[in-house]
Amino acid sequence: MPEAQIERIVPTPDWQPAVAALDDTLTEWLVIEHLSNPSHACVFVIAPPHGGHGDMLTAWARHHDWRIVNPPKLEQILTQDLTWLEEQVRHPSPWVLPNLERCYLRHASGLELVRHLLDRSHTGSLGRGIIGCDSWAWAFLRKAWNGPEPPALAAQGFDQQCLARWFQDSIAGSEMDRLVFRQADSGAYVLPPPADMIEDKSIKTSEFLPILAAHVRGIPGIAHAIWRASLRTTPDETLSDTAANEDSANQCSTVWVTPWHQIRQPTPTSALLREQATLLHTLLLHAGLTRATLAPLLPLALSSAEAALARLEDADLVIRHENEWRISPMGYPIVRRFLRDDGYLIDGF
Repeated sequence: MPEAQIERIVPTPDWQPAVAALDDTLTEWLVIEHLSNPSHACVFVIAPPHGGHGDMLTAWARHHDWRIVNPPKLEQILTQDLTWLEEQVRHPSPWVLPNLERCYLRHASGLELVRHLLDRSHTGSLGRGIIGCDSWAWAFLRKAWNGPEPPALAAQGFDQQCLARWFQDSIAGSEMDRLVFRQADSGAYVLPPPADMIEDKSIKTSEFLPILAAHVRGIPGIAHAIWRASLRTTPDETLSDTAANEDSANQCSTVWVTPWHQIRQPTPTSALLREQATLLHTLLLHAGLTRATLAPLLPLALSSAEAALARLEDADLVIRHENEWRISPMGYPIVRRFLRDDGYLIDGF
């Protein structure tokens, strides 16, 4: 399917509904005076990789006109320079730090700054704020910081009903209202068809969405990437002409969905995963790394690390995004499962 058409059917996620949902959850916290309980002055929002916490909290902060706190520079983290933190204290206005995972490095000199930040957030000396954090970084920081468990929120994972509603509601343009989504090998409906098509008919429903929801562990960003990759303009040759053409009679346009077993998934060898496990784990703990941050974190020469990343990119396990290496949406379920089975520290999502 052409990229422009995919973008109309599965556009970049709109975070405004998430802002509204977060508002509902934070209603009581937003109106309570925290002087009596300073440890609740900051609330944390935790999300798994590709869960969108940074975008959601940035949108929330702009909606409420709260100050957005940018993470410290690499040099400030490694030199344990508290200037960045002192600057935050001088501002009395409410604030949002969308990406706590950008405030530390798993390095002997990379934890002092974030520990001070977490200590001060607990005492209330930073004022009222919201801190977003990737779930893998949070799993590590809960062990690296000895403070008490702070108030924390996490979005519920998307089940098949949530995915169906999200995919259907995100379609752009009124002329797209009569799209139907059917599995390319069987003609079964992947998303519910328009109501007038099911009044007197027995509708065959695909198992694509339940499988997708389970595979991605309810993480919307990963489901979004696989959904985009599954769409096509023609069905399999094995599908009968009757099934392929019946939507025209109902004045509908059909979008065909690749069957789950035909979707191209990464298939790395166990040897590659085992050889690069430390690198993959480090990428997850930091929600991605730039070339500059790779060197102090890995027991490898930079050239060796870059060669390893190139191999992982060829295996569709990592991607480059704005000069940063990240675990790919398609590769994440495979990498997480391997690291869990191999005894690495993993997140709770």
